[in-house]
Amino acid sequence: MLRVIMRVWIANHSSYPIDGGPSIAAVAAEQAAAGLDLVTDGQVNWRDPISHFMASLGGVRLGSRRTFFNSTRTFREPIVTGPVTRGRSDLVANFHQAHGAVTVPVKPVFTGPYTLARLSRIEPNAYAHYQDLAVDLSAILAQEVAALAATGATVIQIEEPAICYDGLHDIRLLRNLFEPLYAARGNAEIAIATYGADVDPVYPQLNSIPADIVAVDLISSTAVWGTIASTGSGKTLALGVVDGCNSTLEDPVDLAGRLDRLLRRYAPDVIYLQPSCGLRSLTPVQAHAKLTLLATIRRHLQAA
Repeated sequence: MLRVIMRVWIANHSSYPIDGGPSIAAVAAEQAAAGLDLVTDGQVNWRDPISHFMASLGGVRLGSRRTFFNSTRTFREPIVTGPVTRGRSDLVANFHQAHGAVTVPVKPVFTGPYTLARLSRIEPNAYAHYQDLAVDLSAILAQEVAALAATGATVIQIEEPAICYDGLHDIRLLRNLFEPLYAARGNAEIAIATYGADVDPVYPQLNSIPADIVAVDLISSTAVWGTIASTGSGKTLALGVVDGCNSTLEDPVDLAGRLDRLLRRYAPDVIYLQPSCGLRSLTPVQAHAKLTLLATIRRHLQAA
């Protein structure tokens, strides 16, 4: 039975559909209207998860489109031509627009240094290895974290899907990359998020990353349900319980029962429920239905 003292918060993962070109404020308001406790800016003006931020940096130009790992999504490949330098990011401006439209907290979301480095092409004489590029990206992103925290962000989500794709050997590197990000957080909480692949092989190691929250995609991995149920978590979890890429609505009663069993060994007093990934591939109506479904799952979970 779910502990009475556990708080269950409903959140969006990251992106939101932009059919018709709505503003950041409108997208944030739409999420809040669905009953969310934590919304995002919807990544309304993002090209894709990789090139949007990388295009703002010095020492980078964009190449052709590439497939995002084994999915059907694509991104413009960043080509690193020299040492990267911080440019004019819109993360803080986007946060301001979303924050001004809602009364609930806004969660800034951006792709982390490991994934950005792994999916960039490094030209000769720019960096010897992707690890070196990732270190410089971590230092730049730490400045973004500090700026967002100073602006009022209380939770900042940093996405590292690449660690699930043959990245187990890079856990120590990922841990080192997150140290500057965590040190820059001020009063904000840092969430590390993976999505789109089986997180189970790296789930135990994610609990050692300097972060306050671990966001886990439960749709792409069946094994991790059992791992969490048997081991619990040393950090607050954000559980991706509904499929952000599929418009079919899950059974809230079934999910609440599975979550109740999943959380038997869970020690933290807060749990987040959210989609497994961004909602950009859905229509606004479908995305709204997914978010309202989360509130229904929470009601059943609290009653379990």
